[in-house]
Amino acid sequence: MLYTEGKITGKGFLTHADREAGVDVQVFGNILVVPDGCESWLSRNGLTAISKSDAQTKYNTFIDAKIASYDEDATPGYYPEEARRAEPVRKTLP
Repeated sequence: MLYTEGKITGKGFLTHADREAGVDVQVFGNILVVPDGCESWLSRNGLTAISKSDAQTKYNTFIDAKIASYDEDATPGYYPEEARRAEPVRKTLP
């Protein structure tokens, strides 16, 4: 797996041809995870691969800030249980 810090930027970021070539982007907050062999895709999008441990650290910092600022009462949702599901949860990168 390759890890990078970035965000999906819109048209042309991930094309049909990319998907056919095996580029499968998993998004974890500010971290994008793609299969090995996708270095040219990273380069085309101005992204640089980082180590898994760096990616996990950056993701933890990102998600911890989201968790700290989470306000269940301010979360939209018709049913109260929807608001509870919206609470950010820390995960381990694949």
